[in-house]
Order: sequence, then C-alpha cells, then structure tokens
Amino acid sequence: MAASVLLGCALCVAPAALGAGARSLAIQPCPEVNDPPGYKISNGAKAWMKTNLRSDYLRGPGTITYNKTTTSSVNASITGTTSAGAGVIFAKASVSPAVSVGASYSKSDSWSYAATVPAGKTLRLQQYKEARSFTVQKYRIVPPCKVKYLWKKNAVAPVKSPGYLWQLIG
Repeated sequence: MAASVLLGCALCVAPAALGAGARSLAIQPCPEVNDPPGYKISNGAKAWMKTNLRSDYLRGPGTITYNKTTTSSVNASITGTTSAGAGVIFAKASVSPAVSVGASYSKSDSWSYAATVPAGKTLRLQQYKEARSFTVQKYRIVPPCKVKYLWKKNAVAPVKSPGYLWQLIG
C-alpha cells in the first residue's frame, strides 16, 4: 500500500517538477482557433446564367436567326461580396458539387441558332451558360473550439465546361 501511495504522489509531483517544458508538450485544446476563415458550401443546384450573346428583338410572326463568330462570356456572382475572397470561394465550390466552377467563363466560337417568334409577340434570342447555384457560409473557429458563422450568401458560378442553352425572351 505504501508503494501505491508513493507512486500516486510521484504522478502528482512530476508535472510540477518538469515546469514549463511539460506545459509546452501538452496538447492544445483547439489549434484551429488561429486558422484563417473557412467557407462551407451547400445546396448546390444546376442553374443557367445569361451570357452577353443575344439577338435583336423581332415582332412575330417570323424567325430570328443568330449567326456570329464572337466571344460568349459570363461572370459569377455572390450577393454582397467583393472579389477579394471570391477566388477562394470558387475553389472550394468546385470541390463540393463535384463540378468545376469559376469566377468567369468565356469561349470564342461561331454561334448559330434560330427560333420562331409567334404572331403578336416581340421576343429575342438569349444565350445561357450552364452554372451552379449554391449557398456560401464564411466561418471561423473561436475559443473554446466553436464554429462562429460570419455571414451566409447565395452564389451562382458558371461551370468550366461548355454547356449552353438558347431561349426566346421578352
């Protein structure tokens, strides 16, 4: 019994005897507290974004034909966010919905499409680029190891592969 009391006492004294060195070896309860902010991406869904390509209006009945060699382009959007953090967000977003997205997309090509405008309607052709809409939440780890959400915003970003849709609009 004396041996167990001595052993128990040695375990109590040992950390105090080691001093500051023992404290530096102790596991930090939450080392992520000093990490830069992170982004959580959720609710990814297929979406379509208007590009810069559109025809003139035509009053029907008639056929609109769009036939040009030019560059189609579109830019992503995040409600109320500057472009400073956008690159990080789109890099993270590309991993989440399993489709690569970017801050912008452009393609130079020969575009040709035709559609019939019904009688009594005034419409034009509009090109749309395949995109993904998602929710972005910026967060930080704060003591004592808790997640603090800084903001939540909606975003739409074009996919990095071709995918287009032409549609008549008013």
